[in-house]
Amino acid sequence: MSELTHNTTIGNGAERARRTADRMADKASDTLASAKSAIHDTIDSVADRTTAASDWASDTVDSMKQAPSMLADTGAGYIRATPYLAVGIAIAVGYLLGRAGR
Repeated sequence: MSELTHNTTIGNGAERARRTADRMADKASDTLASAKSAIHDTIDSVADRTTAASDWASDTVDSMKQAPSMLADTGAGYIRATPYLAVGIAIAVGYLLGRAGR
């Protein structure tokens, strides 16, 4: 009978060890899932910010490319509105540049 008691004690200890191992595995799985979720959230946040910065840079470059043509269009509109004044200013600037070049 003592062997039966000994086997029962060993069986009970083994069962407790299995339950403890299962609880630890469950906790580890929960911790890993939480860490995985946090990593994914961080990566998504970085990707969103990078996309926003890239869009801003692209828009800035596009507006800088359009600035010279917008300036030329504005100048052309001014010349059309006041052609005599524009010609007078051009002659005066040419004269001053010519004097400065001598």
